[in-house]
Amino acid sequence: MKRKDKNIKKTLIMKTYTLTLFFLIFINITHGQTFSNKQSDKLKNYNCSLRIKKDSTVNFIYNRDDNGVYGEYTGTIKKVNDTLHRLSLTMTIGQFYMRSLHKDTIYIQLDNKIAIYLDKIQIAYSDGTASKLLQGYDRKKNPIRLLKIPVNKKLFNNKKGKDYVNITINRKNFLSDNFLSFKIPFGSSASFTCGEKEEFDIVIKNKQLWTVGQPPLQTGDFKLEKVGN
Repeated sequence: MKRKDKNIKKTLIMKTYTLTLFFLIFINITHGQTFSNKQSDKLKNYNCSLRIKKDSTVNFIYNRDDNGVYGEYTGTIKKVNDTLHRLSLTMTIGQFYMRSLHKDTIYIQLDNKIAIYLDKIQIAYSDGTASKLLQGYDRKKNPIRLLKIPVNKKLFNNKKGKDYVNITINRKNFLSDNFLSFKIPFGSSASFTCGEKEEFDIVIKNKQLWTVGQPPLQTGDFKLEKVGN
């Protein structure tokens, strides 16, 4: 009877050790880490960063080199097997420029859900000259869907060096902690949105992270490298 008790105790110890080791490996692989790199499809030219926090929440960001397109998501990560994980994300803010209605006016289209949080929208011409400081809502706190700003044609035209404006808002990039700033080219309008859903699978292995299966809609497939230790 005593020998049997010892065997049971030994088995329990081994199971506990195995589960603990597995848990530590899982934590080491998936939690409290940041992965970053340029998106693998050169045609789309996106920079992607993904941060997995200790509480299993996730931040995902992509932007283009020209700083005209930006998407930021938050969500959760769920383990599927040893290396495969599923991300369920919601866009907290996105900026996508589109063709302008008129070239003598800067247009900024705002989603109602994001407009009420944008109390500082600064527009500066390419030479750094500030033009306007706006809000995404009126005096009664009602969101404004479309901001219209007449432009100074001497500062904003189709000549090189004068063919864009910078729009800076009071939201920060979670990696750099800098306020978000977007380069909007001449003939285009800015568009801020939020609420879009994304769900896709990733593999985390050997300090790398990459997408598998159906890729994210905007960026396509990407492969990221772990940042830091």
